[in-house]
Amino acid sequence: MDGAAPVTEIKLRDYQREAIDAVFKAWAGGMQRPAIVLPTGAGKTVVFSALVREFRGQQSQPLRAHSFERGKRVIILAHRDDLVDQAIAKLRAVMPGVSVGKVKAKDDDVHADVIVASVQTLATPSGRRIAALQGSAWGSGDIGLIITDECHHAPAASYQKIYDAFPDVLQLGVTATMIRGDGVGLGTQWEDVVYRRSVLNLIAKGHLVDVRTKRIDLKELDMGAVKASRGDWQAGDLGQALMDAEADTAIARAYKEHAGDRQGIVFTPTVETSYAAMSALSKAGVASMVVDGTTPAQTRREIYGEYRTGLLQVLVSCMVLTEGFDMPQAEVAVIARPTQSAGLYIQMVGRVLRPWPGKTEALVLDLVGASANKLRTLIDLEPGAVQTLRDGESLAEAVVREEEEQNRKVPAGSLAFELKVREVNSFAASGHAWVRTPKGVLFINCGDVKVFLWPEDGLWSVGVVKRDGKLWKSEWTAYRGLDLGPAMAWGEAVSEDHSVSFGVRKTADWRKRKPSDKAVRTALRCGIDPAGKCAGELSDSIEIRLGARIFDRHVRG
Repeated sequence: MDGAAPVTEIKLRDYQREAIDAVFKAWAGGMQRPAIVLPTGAGKTVVFSALVREFRGQQSQPLRAHSFERGKRVIILAHRDDLVDQAIAKLRAVMPGVSVGKVKAKDDDVHADVIVASVQTLATPSGRRIAALQGSAWGSGDIGLIITDECHHAPAASYQKIYDAFPDVLQLGVTATMIRGDGVGLGTQWEDVVYRRSVLNLIAKGHLVDVRTKRIDLKELDMGAVKASRGDWQAGDLGQALMDAEADTAIARAYKEHAGDRQGIVFTPTVETSYAAMSALSKAGVASMVVDGTTPAQTRREIYGEYRTGLLQVLVSCMVLTEGFDMPQAEVAVIARPTQSAGLYIQMVGRVLRPWPGKTEALVLDLVGASANKLRTLIDLEPGAVQTLRDGESLAEAVVREEEEQNRKVPAGSLAFELKVREVNSFAASGHAWVRTPKGVLFINCGDVKVFLWPEDGLWSVGVVKRDGKLWKSEWTAYRGLDLGPAMAWGEAVSEDHSVSFGVRKTADWRKRKPSDKAVRTALRCGIDPAGKCAGELSDSIEIRLGARIFDRHVRG
């Protein structure tokens, strides 16, 4: 299908706008290396793209706090090779018209406006790649900004080699957790965290789902015999201890008991423990597959496709799904990799906190050994917010409980109050009236136009279908290969362009009115009981039936 022309600019969430403004303010004030901390699921790609657009245009705030003229080209550093292509696909979709290049392995797009680079490639001993980037300034302009994703890795020597090659450029660090497991300080690289948004705040606003935990007690798991190194337990020793304690059967038993038919991710320390867990889950009737560092890219895409369509219930990960992974339908995280690292724990749990239609909360199953006195728990998602977390209690419930224990009532306007009265609606964060077909296709009804999201290789693309007589004709927009959050944001922007006479927001006046006679007749023809439904509710019920006819016949599986 032909790509449609780009539409209006993406709508930023309030905290995304605040984060960008805080960075520009820091630069304008003379700070060269600020950092921001945004939880997993907060929409880092949206923040990157909006910030880069403004930086390259230098249109919103002055950047010349220093005496020299800054270049406008941008480098975005990814710490693993497999994250580079993913980042490029997202950025190209979010920034149509901007040249986005790749520096990884055999690719050397050093003249692009925005360059996504693998740290491993740039920091090779020969220095050739860095020299090529420096030399590209002659024909393409100077590098003016380096953005470091997952910036808690920045103290490593490979990163420092890159930074040293561009000593005068502005920098920005972005991470979900400004914590390193090895205890190395981050202050030597990042001058200050200029903006931070907490997990609990995003839960209260509906941008993330609430999360509760259950313990899986393994009396035979002796963590005291596992050696520690660089702030965490050694993976090999930990894996052997888990095998000796028959953790695989405990995982399968706990998953069947507590997770039911929900989709999830099991995090394990070694390949051996991954395959043992997969085998036990499969024997228990839970369809599972392993993804580890040796899984070929094509095989990984096929596994993700089966997971996305529900053919697989569980992905078993040997430390490859902690960063750069977006499957928001995942509701359960099994921490079969007990850890002393708060940063690693936050990364693992963060994989299941993204909203998804019908998903009201996430569940974390924690493996607990007999001597795990330094085990990280949900408390570490929000340090200082709660003192204790009871087994089976959600993070939000713990905050509200402790507030009530201290003050008897929850003060209006407090974070605890917002958590107590929040909407239990998986898409409460969106102001637009998304509906979902029985086979999971998300779309917004704009009358004779439907704006829909379509899965492609584990990511999402925005499309439009338009009525042409009795037929519906579809076309892609320019926004393809995105995480769910950015795809929703662009879908909402596209829907606004097609809603001149049809309100697509949840608060549209027509949705609160009495249904029209035509709508009632249509509902009855579809076998829908209109009794007690307002116009918006009845419209959504009709649209689900219509959307199933338009979209679901194209859904595989």
